[in-house]
Amino acid sequence: ISMPTIAADKKPAHEATVFDETFSWQAMLGISVFHRPQVIEGYEQDSIGQYLNISLLFDLYYKGFFIQSNHRSANSLLTGAELGYQLHVDKNWEVDIIMRTYIGEYDPEEILEANDYDFPLMEGLTARGSADGLGLRYSRFLDDAVFSVDIASIGARSDAPGWVSEIYYNKLVPYRNWDIYLGAGITYYSQELVDYYTGVDQHEVTEVRLAYEAKAAFEYELEIYARHPISQNWTFNTGISHTFYSSHVKDSPLVSTIETTQLMLGVHYVF
Repeated sequence: ISMPTIAADKKPAHEATVFDETFSWQAMLGISVFHRPQVIEGYEQDSIGQYLNISLLFDLYYKGFFIQSNHRSANSLLTGAELGYQLHVDKNWEVDIIMRTYIGEYDPEEILEANDYDFPLMEGLTARGSADGLGLRYSRFLDDAVFSVDIASIGARSDAPGWVSEIYYNKLVPYRNWDIYLGAGITYYSQELVDYYTGVDQHEVTEVRLAYEAKAAFEYELEIYARHPISQNWTFNTGISHTFYSSHVKDSPLVSTIETTQLMLGVHYVF
């Protein structure tokens, strides 16, 4: 496999041979603290467990198949690894089949618990599962940067219906002993998908929660993520990201804001 430096994360560092075929792998333990507000009404981080994230990340490459975390973004610790297969790879561009989580789940019962069960807006609301997509990704490798486009079907792999398209750009800026990644993305969510998370169906209508059908929406994200080596195996990581959505998303009775800012501090141990 021949890939440029910017794509080297796709092929992990360690190599082994099984059945006369070489594969690459890397295992990493992440311990991080996240401040991660949500757009949904009533969501609060009210315990240490909701701030703390402990993740075991395992990257693997074998004959075009891969399990890969996004090491250029702090959000990979929350959304998990991507699974995929490389359809085409050269030094300038790549096309993959991918499976990944685009939107995390949320449970109204957890919001009720955080509000001492005194939050009528969430009473009787159905839990929303994660939006797990199956689709294609095109990646273009530039000088110390990568540009990618995803198109994925959500309903094929989860209870959430619809589809999603994402455009993302990430630039590496080395500074002294820091690797600083500057990211920007635009994501389009279909009407069915937005309605699944922010809409109110007829069976969910109450005196304080009126019926609502959501429209398709855009998400815009800006992120700065930085890594600094502490020792041969330990790395310090920090990041800040700001996300905002189409203005009409605020029309949903379930949404409190269309803008959130997320902060992260943590360490990684690479085995």
